[in-house]
Amino acid sequence: MTTARSLLTGLTPVKLEYFDIEGAAEPVRLALFVAAIPFDDVRIPIDQWPSKKLTTKHGVLPEMTLPSGEVVTESMAMLRLVGEADEDGKLYPADVVKRLKIEQVLGLLGDLTRAWNPSLYLNMRPERFGYPEDWSGEEKEKVVKAVREAFMSEDFPKFMGYFEELLKQNGDGYLAGEDLTIADLSAFPRISYFTKGVADHIPKDCLDSYVGVKGWLERVASHPKVAAYKVSKE
Repeated sequence: MTTARSLLTGLTPVKLEYFDIEGAAEPVRLALFVAAIPFDDVRIPIDQWPSKKLTTKHGVLPEMTLPSGEVVTESMAMLRLVGEADEDGKLYPADVVKRLKIEQVLGLLGDLTRAWNPSLYLNMRPERFGYPEDWSGEEKEKVVKAVREAFMSEDFPKFMGYFEELLKQNGDGYLAGEDLTIADLSAFPRISYFTKGVADHIPKDCLDSYVGVKGWLERVASHPKVAAYKVSKE
């Protein structure tokens, strides 16, 4: 029987291609490192994307090339595959009850992402929302500010409350139980993003009222394998 680890290990390392940002690939990078699977972390310069796009299977990144040469698409499929390959059996446990908890967290993260995306892409790709592609100036700033402030006052507290409750249920451990799982590796860069000050109108101290979530971020960051990954990227 083919195993996840046999798919991901071979004579050549896995190749993971994405842009030089965290984005959709960062949970997969983290999982590969935590699961001790060698991989080439290929960062595509943005000016090379138009030509690179023509060579991708579905016109998007990330893409993962297995040692066999097979190309895998969809970051969540990659994340589950890598979790399955964890020799410690903790990232994506075989126990169906534990997996159900993980899947619920992943679904909740998907809901958070969908709630945030209009605030993000209104600024980056205004044409998707009926505005000119070259939209700029005071009107744009006003609209983006209003949309992001609405997200922070309505959606953000709702979702952080959900995560706070999950952590309480798990004894202030991790999001799906006492062990670090792909749920944590998926959530960690997404929730950390809001504290980095990179998005206008999103205050860096937005998590100060959520003691459980802040503590969880610190636990994930200080996990020996996650901390080692961060050092490897410095």
